Amino acid sequence: MATPEGSLSKDDDESNVDTAISSNQGSGAAASQNQPDISTNTSTLAKDDDILQDTLADHTAVEDNSKAEKPVLYSTENFKIRIGNIHPRSAHSQIKQKLTSLKLKPKKIKKMDKCDWAFATFCCEEDRQNAMKVLEGLQWRGKTLYVKKAEAATDPLLNRKRRADESDDAGVAKQQKVKLTADEYREKLLSKTCPLWNMSYDDQLKHKEDKIKNILSSLKQEMMKAYKDSKLPKSEYPNTDYKDLLLPIKPSPQTDGYRNKCEFTVGRHPISDEVTVGYRLGEYREGTVAVLEPTHSPNTSQAMKDVASSFQDFVRQSAYAPFDPVSQQGHWVWLLVRETTLGGLMVMPTFVGEGLSQEELEGVKSNILKYYTEGDGKSFSVTSLYISISPRQKKSETETAPPVHLYGDETIEEQLLGLKFQISPSAFFQVNKEGAEVLYSAISEFAGLTDDSSTVLDVCCGTGTIGMLLASHAKKVVGIELVPQAVSDAEKNAKLNSVENISFKCGRAESVLPELMNSMRSEEPVAIVDPPRAGLNREVLSSLRKSPSLTKLVYVSCEPRSALKNFVELMRPPSKRWRGDPFKLVKLLPVDMFPFSQQCELVLLFEREPPTSQDSG
Repeated sequence: MATPEGSLSKDDDESNVDTAISSNQGSGAAASQNQPDISTNTSTLAKDDDILQDTLADHTAVEDNSKAEKPVLYSTENFKIRIGNIHPRSAHSQIKQKLTSLKLKPKKIKKMDKCDWAFATFCCEEDRQNAMKVLEGLQWRGKTLYVKKAEAATDPLLNRKRRADESDDAGVAKQQKVKLTADEYREKLLSKTCPLWNMSYDDQLKHKEDKIKNILSSLKQEMMKAYKDSKLPKSEYPNTDYKDLLLPIKPSPQTDGYRNKCEFTVGRHPISDEVTVGYRLGEYREGTVAVLEPTHSPNTSQAMKDVASSFQDFVRQSAYAPFDPVSQQGHWVWLLVRETTLGGLMVMPTFVGEGLSQEELEGVKSNILKYYTEGDGKSFSVTSLYISISPRQKKSETETAPPVHLYGDETIEEQLLGLKFQISPSAFFQVNKEGAEVLYSAISEFAGLTDDSSTVLDVCCGTGTIGMLLASHAKKVVGIELVPQAVSDAEKNAKLNSVENISFKCGRAESVLPELMNSMRSEEPVAIVDPPRAGLNREVLSSLRKSPSLTKLVYVSCEPRSALKNFVELMRPPSKRWRGDPFKLVKLLPVDMFPFSQQCELVLLFEREPPTSQDSG
């Protein structure tokens, strides 16, 4: 897909929302990520189908009782700065890269499109003060930056409660809380987690195809603007209707229960207030922390539902309560479940250990182990058992402890188009295995590798899934990936499958590409790019575009609307900013990877004529 730019994570979105900085990778790249703690994980569905999700600590409130009228603030917003006089065209990923290069430690960055300011939030006051000292007066992209402290955003849930209490104190009747029925709650959950749940599958596919067509209409408009800005004569404007290049959408071979990974929240039922393991009904910003069982969720397998229900029984009998994101009390946070078609079943609960002794924590681990090896959980035949001991809030980006392996194999294994892949708790792997095979087959077809003389450049390769699947049709494959653990996993998977003509380079794509492309000037490589939902950053695109030997590029987008600017930048006329001959869009293929959701993968093939001379920009 979901980071990534060549190095941002799919979950590290560049959209205009507060984005927690993480390292998990996207779509075709089976990337590894650090085990998330409460401040980085999700609270509804797992991240992979790119549904917007809450984080817990990002929406955890702290009270300031010094003044009754002062609003409650987000705890992770307490160390926030505003960076002014930023170049308006600086992208989220560029700001992140700049701050990281300066050894700063931003937890979140928010940059509105075309604005000359951005917000950055840090884990502690020391990190904030250091950032202000480093950034104040810094020259960057022809601008002199200035910095000031910024106020934290108000907590939506507790601030709403405070306003209601004040209204009541003033003699205004308190609005009665609307009580929903069980069926209404069920529909609310389905609308959040599976927004197309009430459509037939044929109607879902048409809906997604229509969305792609709307995006292609926007693409044509943006291309016309780009050519108008270039001052070229109208006779050279493209007249392509990109919708004519669209192939029929490929359906998912499996629609019900297709997810092989789920993260279930441990919380309270909205009606009974009982401990419940399932999906959150909404986002904290909407004032929702209640959890409903996944009984009616069509994308969740029955095996997953049974594991969640069994763990719900375990927590109800536990001496420890679910973690409450409002009060910051409690311990059980969520349950990660992964399964494979080869019989692997991985279970990993996350538990807040603060306030407990080491002896008590060992007791928690022992109880989990006994439950799945001797108790009621034994019937599930768990093959890999972990527990993650998490802090309520991280005080630094390096504080997160790795998950603790309790029982069985350290990984589970899955097979994809004849290759086997080892999956750890934090490794990315497509949540729809059968859909992934359709997607990867389409990528292979678009790449058009007809003999073993081709070189494949796999940008944002994650754990190397796409590159390894193409390796049998190529002379060599070179993968580029930012996350060291993902590169390590990729090398292990290559060895597992005896793929010897693939190598991996660890680093930012924008740093690795120029030298790599220069070494391939005598070749005609095929580039595969599978970035996070926000797309590639300009430096990566610029490196690809001005590499004269690159004449074919396959772009895999999990969020075509967000990546629209990438498509334009590949095809727009040459300029000082965009050197090299433009690509042409040849064909597009939507692939439905996530039935019942709004998301749809889009595979695009870009080509251009080989250069007539060595210097093409």
